[in-house]
Amino acid sequence: MILVKSTDTSGLTKVAALSDELQPVFDKAEGKYQACDIELFFVFRCLPEEYERKSTVRYAKKDHTIYFDMTVSEDQYKTFSKSRQRYELSHYFYAFLNDKLKKYKIEHLNRTDFMNDMEEWLKDIGWLEFEWEASMDEYGE
Repeated sequence: MILVKSTDTSGLTKVAALSDELQPVFDKAEGKYQACDIELFFVFRCLPEEYERKSTVRYAKKDHTIYFDMTVSEDQYKTFSKSRQRYELSHYFYAFLNDKLKKYKIEHLNRTDFMNDMEEWLKDIGWLEFEWEASMDEYGE
């Protein structure tokens, strides 16, 4: 398994920097799930609502790649603190991945085990906090 990410954001939010925090999670997933011949490619987009860009997923069978194109609202995120952006982005990322992976049968991958691992690893980097924890973090920024 290979996990890669890219971003399409302006400098008005912290989405690009927050997505960089995922590298240790991706490294752990690649190490543990080496037997899976699949690439998961994530694009984190933080765009103005006027673009009307929706989140999508597509599978490129020839390349063994699933593209997760996630879009969040720049209009909302630019009003959030960094910790609030992390809270929102982390929960959206996890829910989106969990929901969309259900549609694909990946050889050598137990989706439940994978998502449990992802949840643990995301929490290890400070993602998937409870809302009250994110609120408390705002005072430390």
